[in-house]
Amino acid sequence: MRYRTKLPKHQPQISKSGQRATPATAPMKEIRTKDAAPKPPPKTPVNPLLDSNRRIPLLGAGIMVFCIAGYIGYFATALSKTPSAAPSVPSAQADVSVRYDKIARKFDTSVDFTEISMGMPKKRRELVSDAHGDVLEVSVGTGRNLEFFDWDFEGHNGVGEPMKGGGVKRGSVRSLTAIDISKEMVEVAKEKFDRRYPGMPKPRWVVGDASREIPPPPQHLSASSPNMAAQKYNTIVQTMGLCSVSDPVALLQNLGNHVKEDEGRILLLEHGRGSWSWVNYLLDKTAIGHALEHGCWWNRDIQAIIKESGLEVVKTETWHAGTTWRIELKKPKQLGTEKLVQKEADARHAKDEKKGWGLW
Repeated sequence: MRYRTKLPKHQPQISKSGQRATPATAPMKEIRTKDAAPKPPPKTPVNPLLDSNRRIPLLGAGIMVFCIAGYIGYFATALSKTPSAAPSVPSAQADVSVRYDKIARKFDTSVDFTEISMGMPKKRRELVSDAHGDVLEVSVGTGRNLEFFDWDFEGHNGVGEPMKGGGVKRGSVRSLTAIDISKEMVEVAKEKFDRRYPGMPKPRWVVGDASREIPPPPQHLSASSPNMAAQKYNTIVQTMGLCSVSDPVALLQNLGNHVKEDEGRILLLEHGRGSWSWVNYLLDKTAIGHALEHGCWWNRDIQAIIKESGLEVVKTETWHAGTTWRIELKKPKQLGTEKLVQKEADARHAKDEKKGWGLW
């Protein structure tokens, strides 16, 4: 507390002699007053670029703008090189898959930026993580999915070691057969596998057209029993492959013939026509130039191809304005001749009974 002195009010006094008398000193009173609260110092303005709460959103927005600008720039460049539209019907498009032999060694570096900016490595990982058993990868290319398989290799990621709850740890993928029409692409994939998994059991590498001939799983090659030799794959994987084959419908139908009926799965990660008309316009206008450069027709109608294949759709997901597809297919179990005849007879009988009750 502070103290201040307040002087009393008084009137000057005149003495009898006419002289002004010295006023008597009045007692001083002490008045207590509260201290005023100190004013807070002015806030220093914060630079939004240095604010940790704003830095991450700003960085994310900047990356997004950069990726979108790059994507638009790519389309603009392709449009300037390819003035005419490409045919959107798969059967009308030429086979450009041999182009991969020429670009095999530089393929990864040519697509890395686009794939990373669109989040494709994560989508590849999520797709391939569902592969199990005897696996066939079609259009293996340079082996961009090899690192995502859950290999059942002794010594790989603890495979073969005892687990705390009992038992021995196992991987999901027992064998891999990798096929591609490009010999150079297969060579790049083999080198990549050997560098990443030295000393591990090697996949079986096949150079060929998967729409025509596919070998059975490797562990059944020497089987003498016809039933064993007819064994099929548990999982078939293909990423970005329907765009590069001459007949995508024939390819899917052949894959259906080599996957286990009902329980087996065909896992696809593909790209093609989207949900927006302006996106499809750009894809059509740039399709020829893109196919000649990358061996890929990116304007194919994925939904129509799947429907025409006759395979059963288990589930689908789309991204990037409907141009990127994740598809899970299966081959429905075929009924034997006797069961099929019996099923048709039961259906006719049920129909006749329904008509009979209608008379009443």
